[in-house]
Amino acid sequence: MSLALDDLQELLWSFAAHRVITVAGRTGVLAHLANRSDTPQGVAAALGLDPLAAGKVLRALTALGLLERAEGGYRVTPSLGPCFEPGPEAITPFLEHSHAMYERWGENLEPWLRGEPWTTKRRGAPETRTFGAAMRAMGAQVAPLVAAALDLDGVRRILDIGGGFGHYARALCAARPGISATILDRPEVVELAREELRGTEWEGRLAFVAGDFLQTDYGAGYDLVLLANVLHQERDGSAADLVRRGAAALSPGGRLAVVDWSIDDEQQAQLLGALFAINMRSFGDTHPEPRIRGWMKRAGLERVERVDLGRHRWLIVGRRPG
Repeated sequence: MSLALDDLQELLWSFAAHRVITVAGRTGVLAHLANRSDTPQGVAAALGLDPLAAGKVLRALTALGLLERAEGGYRVTPSLGPCFEPGPEAITPFLEHSHAMYERWGENLEPWLRGEPWTTKRRGAPETRTFGAAMRAMGAQVAPLVAAALDLDGVRRILDIGGGFGHYARALCAARPGISATILDRPEVVELAREELRGTEWEGRLAFVAGDFLQTDYGAGYDLVLLANVLHQERDGSAADLVRRGAAALSPGGRLAVVDWSIDDEQQAQLLGALFAINMRSFGDTHPEPRIRGWMKRAGLERVERVDLGRHRWLIVGRRPG
């Protein structure tokens, strides 16, 4: 990848692009235009915004590809419209999380590069709820792709390690009658997840175990063990141990499935994966495929296969012999 000065200028302004997108989400601009067309004046009037500023932001969002001109106004590009329509699958909570995340980048990146710790605040219940909503919002987009890519014949019991509010488990259970799932996550996450699912159809199909996925006993006899967006939270040693322990929890013939950000073998050609590795600071990484395959092989798994879930995520599956 060879850059010219003009390319460098665009990259330097990508932080401004992030701000435009997240603020448009937080102020309701993207939700307002998700299933309708409106003018800058109409958007400003509906949302209590400044008309001049609204017009410039709408034009910038169009240049970024999020909006298109329609019926004398603007609307969200049709392929992205469902992502911003109000409802449980809207990614607006992720925009809020992204906004806060890059605030922390601004405060911490240079000190961290100089060897100082990256400071974070411990999440209380409100922060845990916000983070869970953000992960659910993005997981709701990816989980159906995982359910479609996995062969669920013969799957009855699933263990979802670090499964949060159960968005992946729900998609897998919904794809095939008779599947039940156990979700292991931290106690504060489990408490909120149980509260969210109370009185719904999922209460009888999803069980929760509160614990630390690095230490809690997984049990055994699972047909599928899922590590979705978990390995990147760990360095090599603990990530390999998660794969080993997950494989040991499988029944003969069961499968371990890893869902995560994709990255090239040298960890330098795929921009999103390389940037996300920085977001994992010193405690995690974006792990390349040969590394994950090696962990699976050492855990006794075979017939390892990879399925790409779009440009930036993959599904890597290994099977326990038997």
